[in-house]
Amino acid sequence: MDKCCMCGRHIEREDAPVLAMGVAGNPRLLCDECAALLDTATLGKNIEDIKVAMERIGNLMADGNPDGVTYSIVSELMVAASDRAKAIKDGSYDFSLDGEEQADEGFEEIPEELLETEEDREKDRRDEEKNKKFDEFYNYTLIGACIALGLFIAWKVLEAFGVDFSQFFNA
Repeated sequence: MDKCCMCGRHIEREDAPVLAMGVAGNPRLLCDECAALLDTATLGKNIEDIKVAMERIGNLMADGNPDGVTYSIVSELMVAASDRAKAIKDGSYDFSLDGEEQADEGFEEIPEELLETEEDREKDRRDEEKNKKFDEFYNYTLIGACIALGLFIAWKVLEAFGVDFSQFFNA
């Protein structure tokens, strides 16, 4: 079961909002309440609602002890939300910019030069075979070393209890 990256609550939804993707490809998910708070802080039109949302986000971040990536992303969002709130308060904010930002966030088609080619798939297959052979060799070597170590320990234990092995070697 996944947890919210901001508040730590368990997330029941399979399609939970994603704040960011980690380096290892692990998504940093948001619960519905934290996602709504971020939406209000970054896209809200009422100054008081934005202030309340930003304050609650700050409290959640202080209590939730988020990881560094989550903290830096939310901090950047809060700085942008604060600037936006100031512009709204001054009356200089253009709300049509909100729609443009959301449109820019969408994924475009992957460029042809970044698509995986047949040569890439073949290279991946060869690399996988090479890694499989190396793993097999390493496993057999490790098993052999463990058996040798076990026999050596057994020999030393038996020798410590006075078992005389000379009769086996003087045949």
